[in-house]
Amino acid sequence: MTPARGTVYLVAGSGVTDLTGALSEALTTDAVTAEPVPNTSDVQDRLSDGDIRGVVISDDGDCDGVAVFKGLRAADTDIPIVLVGTDPDPDRVTEALRAGVTDYVTAETSASLLAAKLEAYAARWPTDWWVGARQWDEISSGISHDAKNPLNVVMGRLELLDIGEPHEDALLRSVNRVESLLTDLSRIGSIGRPVSETESLSLADVATEIWATASYENAALEVVTDTAVDAENDRLQLLLRELFDNAVAHTEGPVTVTVGATESGFYVADDGSGIPESDRDSVFEQGFGTTREGEGYGLFLVDTAARAHGWTVSVGDNESGGTRIDVTTA
Repeated sequence: MTPARGTVYLVAGSGVTDLTGALSEALTTDAVTAEPVPNTSDVQDRLSDGDIRGVVISDDGDCDGVAVFKGLRAADTDIPIVLVGTDPDPDRVTEALRAGVTDYVTAETSASLLAAKLEAYAARWPTDWWVGARQWDEISSGISHDAKNPLNVVMGRLELLDIGEPHEDALLRSVNRVESLLTDLSRIGSIGRPVSETESLSLADVATEIWATASYENAALEVVTDTAVDAENDRLQLLLRELFDNAVAHTEGPVTVTVGATESGFYVADDGSGIPESDRDSVFEQGFGTTREGEGYGLFLVDTAARAHGWTVSVGDNESGGTRIDVTTA
């Protein structure tokens, strides 16, 4: 996908359409202009013309700019979208930026500064993290699909060859590891997209459902909360599953995994060997791993799924020994 190449900026919502004239005069790129759209519900139809370079949306009064933004992004609109508020509350700006808007400015922002921002965003790839996640999803899924085809050929030929030990196991293990990496690669883009719709989910129900299907050996689950979280079901399941897998994989012998609530979210703890303090700043990074079997993507996927919800994750010690991962949802 390429940066926006249209020639028109839409200025949508009655609260900002009076900016249109000044914005048109301030735009310095040849043949680029601004066009007023009093009713934000008309923006999607206008985008179908294909000449739109970006959208400026009012976030005042009856106009919910964040909702309009989410609707446009859900329709795969990838151009810059900037919100304008007359006197926005800081929490509202935080909400909008966490939702993924390209930028949030006040009505006092000069037309020349707004024009400069819009032109910079129109030339930048991608315009915001929502678009970036979708673009990465498309790229990574394509790479994963194309790379697995020759891997399947290799696997088929290996099954026909009588290579013998120890070479056969080493080759099969290497091919399986590459296939696992490609699978994780294709998952990251879809997981990283901002969550647009949530539902109230019982943390206990989701956790016990995941645990029941996993068949962990020498492991037990304790759920000490009946709280509910607003989340997307698939990504909450992935987050918990990766935390459970991580706890079991990094513990020698029996382990108990506990899921509980906090004032600002929830936690997953285990009574295993714990994570060394020197590693705690790195455990959520892509590729960080401490076991030969793992590829270092488990906690990275946890962090990615959390960020998609607007949450944060942190690691510390469990009171009874082992590791505790806290997920802050508020």
